[in-house]
Amino acid sequence: MTTVQEFSIKPVMDLVVPIHGQLAMNRVFFHSLASNTRHPFRLIVVDNNSQDESANFFESQHSEKTPVLVLRNTNNQCYPVSINQGVRAGEAPVVGFLNNDILVGPGWDEPLLEGLLAKGYPLVSPAGLEHFPDRKYEEILFQRWRYINRRRWDHDPEKNIREKIHWMYADFDRFAEDIQKRYQKVAYEGIMGHCHLMRRETFDRLGGLDPRIQAADWDLYLTLARKHREEGIKKNPMILGGSYVHHFIRMTDATTRRMPVVCTHEPHIKLEEKWEKKDIQELWPFKDQVPGGKKSVFERIRKKYIKTKNRLYYWRVSLGKIM
Repeated sequence: MTTVQEFSIKPVMDLVVPIHGQLAMNRVFFHSLASNTRHPFRLIVVDNNSQDESANFFESQHSEKTPVLVLRNTNNQCYPVSINQGVRAGEAPVVGFLNNDILVGPGWDEPLLEGLLAKGYPLVSPAGLEHFPDRKYEEILFQRWRYINRRRWDHDPEKNIREKIHWMYADFDRFAEDIQKRYQKVAYEGIMGHCHLMRRETFDRLGGLDPRIQAADWDLYLTLARKHREEGIKKNPMILGGSYVHHFIRMTDATTRRMPVVCTHEPHIKLEEKWEKKDIQELWPFKDQVPGGKKSVFERIRKKYIKTKNRLYYWRVSLGKIM
């Protein structure tokens, strides 16, 4: 297997992030990425006609240490088209698909690159709120963030974002380091749509993302999982507990003017229109979250109980006392 050290090319990773406005979130995202990524990378920003200073901000961050390439589009492209455009503008052996509404833990990239290059996983994602390494805490953390994220903590957009993170974690970097150390040996099948890495050669063999599928990450997971089942790919895409990334989840700024998505390819279709229902059910990694599936009465009651307890108690308590 290849190791990071065997790559003479720099950067090792092209990290592609499509954006459409959200300047405050872009600032927080970039500073987290620049501070907490250990291996050389280039950030490729696909700016889909932002109506604020986001594109200018990213261009101003370009440096020898942290190269940034901004691709400016004259319209708002859909997610898969944006990712394909960004990946094809780079040449690094590893490509990453990132949302701009994330914070990455210290050294988040190290276990992902090891899993991708040394262990041979076809695609790797970090752990996070939506799929936490310990299911006992997954719903508690998710509902805690959901409650905190809905509230406004400051009228300044960037301060508001940072206050939310403070109320959630107190010290995000320390929490992420603790989680990464605690679950460094944990790996489970799945994908995090907001952040994942794969080899460029794998991306090229697949022909990129299907532009018709807005839920392109899940289409990618199903494609690789089917290849694992039918074509002899040795391993499935994996989520690695040694890497933690916080996803803001539907982080929108009501003051930002959003332009309609303009596409020139075939019309978008739903995941269920491309994939047979039985294939989705068989290949989906989270069996309690299969599209179209129904939760048991017990699960619905449990979720409502945790949601209520978060609203009344959990969100005020430090995570150290909960976990």
